[in-house]
Amino acid sequence: MTPRKTRQRHQNSASQSQPVTVQASDYESEAFYNPPLPTRSNTELNLSVLRRYQPSVQSILSIAPSAQIYTYLPETTSWNKTEIEGTLFVCQLAPSTLTGTAQHYIVVLNRRGLDNLIIDISKIENVEITEEFLMLGFQSSENEEKDSEGTSMKTLGFYIHADKHDTREVNCRLIKEKWEESMRTRDKNEETSVVQDQASMGRRLSLTDLFGQQGLQ
Repeated sequence: MTPRKTRQRHQNSASQSQPVTVQASDYESEAFYNPPLPTRSNTELNLSVLRRYQPSVQSILSIAPSAQIYTYLPETTSWNKTEIEGTLFVCQLAPSTLTGTAQHYIVVLNRRGLDNLIIDISKIENVEITEEFLMLGFQSSENEEKDSEGTSMKTLGFYIHADKHDTREVNCRLIKEKWEESMRTRDKNEETSVVQDQASMGRRLSLTDLFGQQGLQ
């Protein structure tokens, strides 16, 4: 009995001294791993980024993957390439608290630097589409150089890279369409303002003044 116990202890000791072997995983036999689905879509991600710079953005109407911005130099009749280039978004914002009308912005998220371009479409004075550029004209500050008509203007050129989805044409048409809408709204608001001013001027004449004028006739 004693020898058997000795051999058993020897076998257990030997087995404990052997290194532990881990079997390599057989990929074909493993269950296929399904990664978790993304919690937010690309549109939601884009909106979250845009709202960092313009919190009232409600929706994205159109996107151009790449747009380069130029400024027009009237003294040399040439275009100057700026350091702003990136994805262009045409966005709809919450309605104006003053007029209740829709607001639309152009946002270019600059991949070359920290300065992004954000434009209120209603502030644009002129839109022109050429073979090369989408040209946007703005009223400049009083101390800037005036054009031949005596008006200070600044012009930006958007070179939107063409692709198979007609991104350039789609965005140019949409921006011009939203600008024309804003111009109609602006004209309507100006007409309403004139009528209100005229009505206000009419109320300035009191009954005492009216009867006094009649007495003078």
